[in-house]
Amino acid sequence: MSWYGNDGKHPERGGNGMGVAPAWHTSAPQYNPAPAQVEENDTVYVSGLPSSITETQLAELFGSIGKIKMKRGKGRDRFNFHPVIKIYRDKETGEPKGDATVTYEDPHAGGAAVNWFNNKEHFGGM
Repeated sequence: MSWYGNDGKHPERGGNGMGVAPAWHTSAPQYNPAPAQVEENDTVYVSGLPSSITETQLAELFGSIGKIKMKRGKGRDRFNFHPVIKIYRDKETGEPKGDATVTYEDPHAGGAAVNWFNNKEHFGGM
């Protein structure tokens, strides 16, 4: 690397050739935050649901973000497929507790669902 005098010109081209190094850019480095990272998890935990929520309602709502994973039924129902949605219920009464999990086929859809639905009100709950 070569540098010229303090007037920015080479001595042979009319500069003074004083040999003063050029002033370098000395501002603080710019902080560029990383983009918000989407967590890659295919299962989403949902809380604050009303007790009247059904698996079908959850499938419709969360199916708008991505394809919900399907599982085969058991016994005589083995030829039918059902969405992988678990609504947690009270052991004694069998009533929904207001919590559920929804499993997507694509982990990116799970992260997108968290970003989209987080702290938003649906079905009268949050």
